Amino acid sequence: RPPRDPSLQTQASGPAAETAPALDPARVIKVDTSWAHSLFYLPCLKRAAAQLGYLDLVKCGSRSADADIFWHDRLDCPVTRFHIGRLRRGQKMNRFLTMQYQARKNPLAKRLNRLASLFPDDYNFHPQSWRFPAEVELWRKQARRFRCGPCGEPLEGQPAFYILKPDNGSKGQGIRLAEYDSVLQTWAAMSRVRDPPDADDPSSSGSEPRGPGSGPGSG
Repeated sequence: RPPRDPSLQTQASGPAAETAPALDPARVIKVDTSWAHSLFYLPCLKRAAAQLGYLDLVKCGSRSADADIFWHDRLDCPVTRFHIGRLRRGQKMNRFLTMQYQARKNPLAKRLNRLASLFPDDYNFHPQSWRFPAEVELWRKQARRFRCGPCGEPLEGQPAFYILKPDNGSKGQGIRLAEYDSVLQTWAAMSRVRDPPDADDPSSSGSEPRGPGSGPGSG
């Protein structure tokens, strides 16, 4: 496509439509929003279109040759080969196959930790993470009870806090903050573990959660 003019604005409705310049068809990128979540993502797309000036939000259907990008974020209907197979040459989709699984906390933390062990200089941008319950023992060995000072010394009386995230969910739902001594108890409450393990007892591993997929993804 030719270079885009930032001064161009997307088509507007109402009184603003009279003053907004018409979009140049040669410079417009059409985004199909038939599968956009109306509550969360569609307002964001509308703001982006208004700011960028070269996006045209349309609803033309997944078989259309008119759209340049298909925006798909419906969790009740994940992207499959069926959706990818309908793309024509030059068309794009905002998601890739298995993205809904790969982006979950447990698989993502596992892969980032693996890559960090292989390429420590390149994958040092994410915080140290542990997957519960599989890595409870590793957390006991590596986690710090107190915050560290400028020279790495533990600061007595200043407990270290950990972020606990559920494996499923998004947009910050279900996230808890806990200090070292209450991490396992907080995780047990999140995942409905009957007998939570003791942070200082390596022989204590706790009971399995009653429901699958209910535990936090990383600590």
